Amino acid sequence: MSGLLNEAVPRATVFVVDDDPELCESVDWLLGSIGITPEICHSADEFLSAYAGDRPACIILDVRMPHMSGTRLQEKLNEFAPHVAIIFVSAHGDIRMSVSTLQAGAMDFLEKPYDPQRLLDSVQAGVEKSRERFKAFQLKQSIQGKVAMLTTRERQILALVVEGLPSQNIARQLGMSVKTVDVHRARIKSKTDADSISTLVRDILRFDVVVPTDSI
Repeated sequence: MSGLLNEAVPRATVFVVDDDPELCESVDWLLGSIGITPEICHSADEFLSAYAGDRPACIILDVRMPHMSGTRLQEKLNEFAPHVAIIFVSAHGDIRMSVSTLQAGAMDFLEKPYDPQRLLDSVQAGVEKSRERFKAFQLKQSIQGKVAMLTTRERQILALVVEGLPSQNIARQLGMSVKTVDVHRARIKSKTDADSISTLVRDILRFDVVVPTDSI
């Protein structure tokens, strides 16, 4: 599991999602001035056809668009690509909307006409943040996949270890010997390729991984 920490994270793609062609052209030129070539999408549907959540992404996103709004697209992205960095732009200053989008994970909320330097600063920060989030997302998926491969009994024991119970307490709760619990712990460590049970538990807590169990 620790090997994933050293894997290279892909470069972030910058998307501009806005139904205003003039704004898209303006942002394209502005980003080009610092060496960024964005992908332009004129609707949420066009964006969803171009992006599957499989790489880091920083998205300059218009709030109000026909068919699917920017806030609705944010909801969808939070379901399958929570690692993206979203910078909302809007011609309609709405404090309540800006607060709700930021609470839902957006990085920034800019009013049109936006300050060019602030947009550039936000995009550069978003590119880095999206790579950090994508790395954490990959690690969480890896941990979830390995935990899912454990047997029901192993997951039950792991869940109790995550709660902080020592082997003696786990054995008593599950009606087995301490030796059997320790055998299961060794198998859990081996199957998940963890450096130790402690590091596995640390990563489970760090990435908020749910250990699925039947009733214990």
